[in-house]
Amino acid sequence: MKKTLSFALVAAAMLIAGKANAQLNVHVGYAPQTYTTTATVLNVESETSVSMNGFFVGADFNLPISGDLKVDLGANLRYNTKSEENAGVKSTSTQMLVDVPVLFNYGLELKRDVRISAFVGPTITYALSGNTKTEVLSTSTDLDWYGDNSGQKRFDLAATFGLSVDFRDFRLFGGYNLGLLDLAEGDNVTIKGRNWFIGFGYNL
Repeated sequence: MKKTLSFALVAAAMLIAGKANAQLNVHVGYAPQTYTTTATVLNVESETSVSMNGFFVGADFNLPISGDLKVDLGANLRYNTKSEENAGVKSTSTQMLVDVPVLFNYGLELKRDVRISAFVGPTITYALSGNTKTEVLSTSTDLDWYGDNSGQKRFDLAATFGLSVDFRDFRLFGGYNLGLLDLAEGDNVTIKGRNWFIGFGYNL
């Protein structure tokens, strides 16, 4: 808790210190999510993966640090969904998350009004909700991913990296989030998340 509070205070101080030269960017994008579950039973390891379509909307402040080195502080609201039907059984999964990236970026001016940047840093993720609805004939059941005895954690920490291109007031960016934490509560099972993303933004 103390570390989280310290991090928030540092981020707020950076925002206040740099707000005079900060640039606000609002953006939308596509970010398909994959969860990989690894289970060990009787010393035999098995692995399964589930992929979901993902969409996000958000904003960030781009704050100068020194020269061409800057840091992006922001937040994204992300929605993941997956539907499938097999042998008369239909299931629909939805998930809502908040991502808080802190991305250091270094950019170069290619020519007037065109800038390319590489970025890297941590992204903190908190799952607001997660649910799977299963329908068989006229019966339906709901599974809360984060309810009692669900076995899945809400918090994740990812290593994020990628590239962005700014053209006048517009930004095109893409990259990858590699989940670092085990999202499973139980023993002998691990769940790791990852996703690539591409987005389009406007600099206000």
